[in-house]
Amino acid sequence: MLKKFSIPVIIFTLFILAGCSQNAKPMEIGQIPWGNYQRLTYDIFENDKLVGTAEFTIEKSQSTNTYEMSSITKIDSTQLNTGTTVKSDTLMPVSSYYSVMSPQGDIKIETAYKDKWNIKAETSKGEQNLTVKLPKYYYDNDSLLMIMRAYPFKVGAEFTIYDAIASTAQVVPITNKVVSKEKVTVPYGEAECFKVESKAGTAKQYIWYSDDENRLMYQYDNGKLVYKLKKVENNK
Repeated sequence: MLKKFSIPVIIFTLFILAGCSQNAKPMEIGQIPWGNYQRLTYDIFENDKLVGTAEFTIEKSQSTNTYEMSSITKIDSTQLNTGTTVKSDTLMPVSSYYSVMSPQGDIKIETAYKDKWNIKAETSKGEQNLTVKLPKYYYDNDSLLMIMRAYPFKVGAEFTIYDAIASTAQVVPITNKVVSKEKVTVPYGEAECFKVESKAGTAKQYIWYSDDENRLMYQYDNGKLVYKLKKVENNK
């Protein structure tokens, strides 16, 4: 897997990892800012140079009280596909998949969230099955950027969530703080946004969410690559 590819998509994989905590609290949810379908497209930049694209899709299930959250990210000759089924009321995960296709080899991971976290990984070295203990409240890494849109942001607010990362079979406490409001300009346009600092250990990343009812993720900066919103689709 290309290192520069793994950094933005496997959120916080390089952060300091920690064990589960029984003191975990649920993320506060205000208003769900998306409808039955939404697709957000991003350009990805490294040192102001366009290096890739990403698509995040949210679709409400017609048969269950869940949302399907998926993403397709392409950088150079590597592509990452992810998908997470989350409960519509809590946004906690039910199951997920993670698939990397690259010149270095393919990786496929499937997970199921029950009393414990069951993970099945397939690589060029064979199949591996793992079971990981979970805290009371947890959220899937690959849906994190989208589900945080439902948080009732205000400057100074701070909350910690436990991030389950399939690629490392670890659960990481992430502290998020709304540090300011500022105007952000991206290919999609300009908007007043809440700037959120996400921190684990000494590592920090920043996310900008629009200060309106749509709560769009306008920009995401992981310290190496920057995602900038390019297109919004609310219908298939």
